[in-house]
Amino acid sequence: MALKKRTVVSPAAGAVSLPSLMADLPGTRRLEEVPLDKLSPAPADWNFYAPLPDDKLLELIESIRANDLLHPIVVWKQPDGALMILSGHNRVRAYTALLEKTGEDKYRRIPATVLTDITADEAHEIVVDSNYVQRVLTPSEKARSISQKYALAGRKKRSRNGVRKSKYEQIGEEYNLSARQIARYVRLGSLDGSLLKLLDGGKLPLTTALRLVDFPAESQKYLAAHHADELAGPKMARLTAAMTPEQMDAALQAEPQTVRVSVTVPAALEEDFRRMAEEWLHTHR
Repeated sequence: MALKKRTVVSPAAGAVSLPSLMADLPGTRRLEEVPLDKLSPAPADWNFYAPLPDDKLLELIESIRANDLLHPIVVWKQPDGALMILSGHNRVRAYTALLEKTGEDKYRRIPATVLTDITADEAHEIVVDSNYVQRVLTPSEKARSISQKYALAGRKKRSRNGVRKSKYEQIGEEYNLSARQIARYVRLGSLDGSLLKLLDGGKLPLTTALRLVDFPAESQKYLAAHHADELAGPKMARLTAAMTPEQMDAALQAEPQTVRVSVTVPAALEEDFRRMAEEWLHTHR
């Protein structure tokens, strides 16, 4: 799918541009109120983002009750008539909670921009872009978002001055990132989920995560399960993608602690003492 040119700026990068994103939606659109019980969520592999925590959801509920809905949700009306949520899963959660709490009929239907005549790829891209715009994403969510965006992108396109632009450059312009940053996030998107969780939790440095992308999936899982507390240490530089679990264990094994000992001996016994000390150390290593 060839991406439509627009600038999508995340909260982490600065200004939020949800209205401009919504104004640039593909397909035929119509603003209407749709019944909550007719809506279905986007597929989990599209909408993998964490739901709002309870305190933020309560804030959204109170905002809707006080000010009504500021931004309609976005829905894809598919050829069979099914209505899939593309943007606004948390707003639907808030409406559902208000309906359950108040019983008021006005919460049985929710304002929505209903799209028709769009492809599954276009629908998928709306899910990714709208979440990128509205949220401060974790590193793993950002990596998965950009990886999916990259997979949806079309071939190289020419800019107005005739220069061909790579997919990294195209997406970088939309997401206000450099092509190099986009390439790094695309690579991170293939990292095992167990390591991505450690990246989000600060236990796995970004530079190490990028190295581990090239390790076999089983090796990635093994490191996450058995060496989670060592991933930020300097010994990680010893590992290679070809190592077995046993070899990784040996490379990451803790070095014994040492202390410096000073002993005074007669000068005539110095050589004998050194020899005896070396023999003892060799035996007890």
